[in-house]
Amino acid sequence: MQIWALIGLIALADQMIWQVEPGLSLAVFGIAVLAVGYVLAGHQGAGGIGVAAVLFLPLVEQMQALSVMFWLAGMALGAGWIALARWPGLGRLMTAGARLVLSAPRQVLGDARELVQPWFFGVDLRAILLGWALPLGVGAVFVMLLLDANPMIENGLNAVLKLQWLSLVMVDRMVFWVAIGALIWPFLALRKMRERLKLQFFSERRPEAENRSVAGRSGFVSAGSVRRSLFLFNVVFALQTGMDAAYLWGGARLPDGMGYAEYAHRGAYPLLVMALMAGGFAVLSRPFVAQNRMLKAVLLVWIAQTVLLVASSLYRLDLYIEVFGLTRLRLAALVWMGVVAAGLGLVIWQVVRGFTTAWLLTRVAILGVAVLYFVCFISFDRTIARYNLSHDVPQDVYYLCSLGAGALPEIRQYEAQSGQRFCHSDEPEAPVFGDWREWGFRDWRVQRNLAEISNTGARL
Repeated sequence: MQIWALIGLIALADQMIWQVEPGLSLAVFGIAVLAVGYVLAGHQGAGGIGVAAVLFLPLVEQMQALSVMFWLAGMALGAGWIALARWPGLGRLMTAGARLVLSAPRQVLGDARELVQPWFFGVDLRAILLGWALPLGVGAVFVMLLLDANPMIENGLNAVLKLQWLSLVMVDRMVFWVAIGALIWPFLALRKMRERLKLQFFSERRPEAENRSVAGRSGFVSAGSVRRSLFLFNVVFALQTGMDAAYLWGGARLPDGMGYAEYAHRGAYPLLVMALMAGGFAVLSRPFVAQNRMLKAVLLVWIAQTVLLVASSLYRLDLYIEVFGLTRLRLAALVWMGVVAAGLGLVIWQVVRGFTTAWLLTRVAILGVAVLYFVCFISFDRTIARYNLSHDVPQDVYYLCSLGAGALPEIRQYEAQSGQRFCHSDEPEAPVFGDWREWGFRDWRVQRNLAEISNTGARL
């Protein structure tokens, strides 16, 4: 049953992925693989297909590196849920997904050896596979790269391989079949991997045990060094907070030759780095202050000052954007400053409630992943073009015209309103789908918006 399922999925991959710009087809293929794995695992863990479908949505929105990462995470977590047969909790699910990725090569090699071992009488096939896996695998990659880089070798092999069915293209296709088959197989063997995926990486520790394990340490990081650091850092941060309050919010006059935009730009990113370092030190120092109420209060005051520091960085960056416009880096910085502020809020809650460092790191990781997930559905290029073309900022024509296709509707709308061409040379290319397999929701919206502008010129 597994072999027939493998052949069917390889055939599906050949139609959905081979020589196609991945898009919707990759999401459909992933659902098909998990659905077959669900059937072979005994019709248990259907929620794994649901969580995978949610994580596949960024890929349906647009094909990009981040959406492919979510697709891979969806495949691993979905298969982990199916293998465990029921909802195991977030921590165990993430562990099962990680273990699936790490143990997949072992499962593929082991099952392949069991399949062909009867044909090799008395030969240690496992040793042969392990001994040749690296040279043959990496060697195949080198051969493919050489074929692409050296047309003389390619022409020579084409002359040797005169059979129509054994052309270089067909060789590439067969290599694709073998590779995709190896990737698919672990999803068809989830029942075999079930017990292995149930194992934990680390044992859980109580907050009291964590505090006792570090409270008595001496050296570079100790109770004394943490205490002195907290008092010193509070003074330094208070000085910076006071200056920001005076110059940014209090209307104090800046030194001659310095405008608010320059003042904002010079401080935005360094203050963000300070906030990140402060968050890390707060996590490091918490076990040393857990049993000391005064130091705990000092730590909370310092973290609160760090939150104000992030707010100051946000305001500084906003002032700079108002003068010089929006870019990808500035937009990403705005997002991550908000994430840092939220993370510091989690640090405060951890200190107040006495949770473990593992509790904090888990929730910070969830926060970061959630933000990455939602920004997959935001067209940065369109947001940048819309802001810069609708605000009184210097128009960097070269930068705006070098953005992706998402900026094109805003450029076309600006041209329709101004009556003049904006991009005089290069401009973003309108998306084109070869067929439905390459379809992406964001590119489809761009096509629709361009058609509306062309037909009506109406404001979108």
